[in-house]
Amino acid sequence: MTDKVHVTPGGLTLLQAKAGLVVAVLFLLFGLVFAVVVFLDTPSSEGGLIIVQMAFLLIWIAGCLSLIVFYARLLAKGKTLAQNALIDVHLAETTGSPTAGTGDFEERLRQLERLRKDGLITEAEYQGKRKQILQEKW
Repeated sequence: MTDKVHVTPGGLTLLQAKAGLVVAVLFLLFGLVFAVVVFLDTPSSEGGLIIVQMAFLLIWIAGCLSLIVFYARLLAKGKTLAQNALIDVHLAETTGSPTAGTGDFEERLRQLERLRKDGLITEAEYQGKRKQILQEKW
């Protein structure tokens, strides 16, 4: 029997959303501190340079705030984000054998084990897919 493995990318995990929010806040703080230092060092006679610095600061703040809002909204959804899966693995049979409808559980479990041993899926993804295969009708 020949199986095809379909790997599709998942969404952001909760950990990634939290890390993104922290990074966006740190970027905002860094930008504000940097702007203060630059503004204090810029002579008042350089009006054009001050305008460019203000424009850059406004763009920086808008970008950071949009990232903060994006990640905050993702975290507000909470449970709809993937808990710990970056990919979804599907094992599809390609032969017309009599077991094609129900699946050869042993072969599918061995294939899944190979994916885990090769480092293509995480332990959590392995356990989730294994549980899904075992819950199918025998």
